[in-house]
Amino acid sequence: MPRIEAPTVAEHNVMRRHQVIEAAADVLREEGPAGFTPAAVAKRAGLARSSMYQYYPSTDALLGAALTTLLQRSRDRMLAAVGAAQTPTERVTAYIHAAIADARDGHGVTPELSGITMPEVCRDGVRALHAELLEPLRAALLDAGVADAETVAVLVQGLVNAAAAAVRHGADLNRLASATVDLVLRGAGLLTPAGVR
Repeated sequence: MPRIEAPTVAEHNVMRRHQVIEAAADVLREEGPAGFTPAAVAKRAGLARSSMYQYYPSTDALLGAALTTLLQRSRDRMLAAVGAAQTPTERVTAYIHAAIADARDGHGVTPELSGITMPEVCRDGVRALHAELLEPLRAALLDAGVADAETVAVLVQGLVNAAAAAVRHGADLNRLASATVDLVLRGAGLLTPAGVR
């Protein structure tokens, strides 16, 4: 009989499930989809491989939970960064810097993760989290008076993704983030010859 490490079996199972999810997210962040296996997650979580299926019925479900956790971590970091900024333009700038740094540190969700197989319920959660990740940017653009902020936010995210990919391949984070901010602010009409709007 396994040793219970909480006051009740129910609390033990909740603790273990959280431990498995965190381990799965870390393995996915560090190893990518190719290195993501129940055995790798079990080793990181300090559990027997056979125990993994007590918490997640399939590798796809475990992968979906890991991706969801990575997105939640990114969302929380993004909200903190943008929340510390004052003006809409500062919020856009904070969003870009935070998103690129997040990807550089391996915390962000890279394009290689977008095609992974997972249960539809996980896919729905991932879609909702993607929308949550984009919301601080969309809101800042809207507050700055940018026309069609929704479309501009999607385009800015594309630039951020490209910059993050370049950083992951060795480009200088600060130089690339500054260039991306400059391009976005000018393109959105937030940076004019007279300065920041």
